[in-house]
Amino acid sequence: MKGNNKSQGFLLARLLISAVLLCGGVAQAAQCQYIVTDDWGGGFGATIRITNNGASPINGWSVSWNYTDGSRRTSGWNATVSGSNPYTATPLGWNATIAPNSSVEFGLQGTNGGSKAQIPIVSGAVCSPVVAGSSRAASSAAVNFSSRVTASSFAAGRASSSLVAVARSSSPLSNSSISGVNSQQCNWYGTTTPICVNTTSGWGYEGGKSCVAVSTCTALPAPYGIVGGTNTSKSVSSARVSSSRIAVSSAKSSSSAATISGCDGYATRYWDCCKPHCGWSANLPTGVAALPSCSANNTQLGDINAGSSCGGGNGHMCWGLTPFAVSDKLAYGYAATSSGDVCGRCYQLQFTGSSHNSAGDPGSSALAGKTMIVQATNIGYDVSGGQFDILVPGGGVGAFNACSAQWGVSNAELGAQYGGLLAACKQELGYNASLASYKACLANRCDNVFGARGLTELQKGCRWYADWFEAADNPALKYKEVACPSELTSRSGMNRNGLNDIKNTCN
Repeated sequence: MKGNNKSQGFLLARLLISAVLLCGGVAQAAQCQYIVTDDWGGGFGATIRITNNGASPINGWSVSWNYTDGSRRTSGWNATVSGSNPYTATPLGWNATIAPNSSVEFGLQGTNGGSKAQIPIVSGAVCSPVVAGSSRAASSAAVNFSSRVTASSFAAGRASSSLVAVARSSSPLSNSSISGVNSQQCNWYGTTTPICVNTTSGWGYEGGKSCVAVSTCTALPAPYGIVGGTNTSKSVSSARVSSSRIAVSSAKSSSSAATISGCDGYATRYWDCCKPHCGWSANLPTGVAALPSCSANNTQLGDINAGSSCGGGNGHMCWGLTPFAVSDKLAYGYAATSSGDVCGRCYQLQFTGSSHNSAGDPGSSALAGKTMIVQATNIGYDVSGGQFDILVPGGGVGAFNACSAQWGVSNAELGAQYGGLLAACKQELGYNASLASYKACLANRCDNVFGARGLTELQKGCRWYADWFEAADNPALKYKEVACPSELTSRSGMNRNGLNDIKNTCN
């Protein structure tokens, strides 16, 4: 991660790699931020956020950025991107207008040119200026984060993007003082997130960053919930150490933590490469954007009404919807659920340690106590109430298959139609093999199908199922609907938190 003489991002050691830089530009009082949400060594995920701090709407925007270390963008969503470094992004139409005190976001993924994700300057006519040497120019020397946070604390080397360091305009970092949105924070399933001051429910965006309402945070099960002291500002170093202790402590919490009260359910897996149900605006509530779809080479389509690849069209599932670990006890992802008004809703899943229909499954046992939050992106005619069909590359194509054509993979390489690569491993090894054998077989098939073809993003999502998800076969769980984390909504583009319509009933 490299700085420059205009603005420099915080370096959160090796694992907590999530930063924001304010952009340079000219007048319309918008704050333009580049936020690294994931960094897995060879690649990265990022969000660019444009916040209208002015008194009048912004109608139309264009922002640009440039990587100087050899990094390159490979895919994205919620914007039309042109150029090949520098890149320029423009809106899709539905996100062209930014109301006062509101923001729009678009996501991107790419390959790293260095050992860590670079934080480039974002510029554009809508962006507020950043003057070199001003209070917005950050000093990275003021924030050295302890390198003693070990890789074992975070599955697959991922860091939570909730632990975001922000280059603030309030005071130089050399003063070692930053003001919080609230004196308390929310331990959101092992990651620390600010508590909102004005937002009363769900997730909000205040003080230049995402926050969680008090009512939403206090509803979390133990050991999660409200944490922090009463001071309204704290030194950079103490804030970072506090955050790291909370994250590591929660990540290492015992798998015997109290199971949430909720509905009984279970998880299956699939990836059929079709355009999902929530990719059409008619299937979402008014005011909620539809899920973007991608072309066969994973380029986001500008036409939201493009036909599905499973029906003769060119709309496919975008690869950015693969699941990912936040810590060794928490993961985020996407899923198909039963029918109804489900698009954009999020559900907390806590795994109980047993399988729905495979007694003695060692993977389900190893998954006990882990938590996953999924956003509904699809419905399935064969998905029943309480079932969450998690999007996992290699998880099985199910009733439809556009993957063989999209990836150039034979049906046999994709494993069983229902159950995918793991089901093929169980057929190969038998149903009484060890957990280590199943995980090794699954990881090997992930590498052979995706890694050998250079589909590293899909390979990573497939390996997540072997590593974090313990190769669990249809694990049983408890679930309830929750507010969607910004890490999920920024990737999917679907955000219905403002509707405040979370249901407490079982689906």
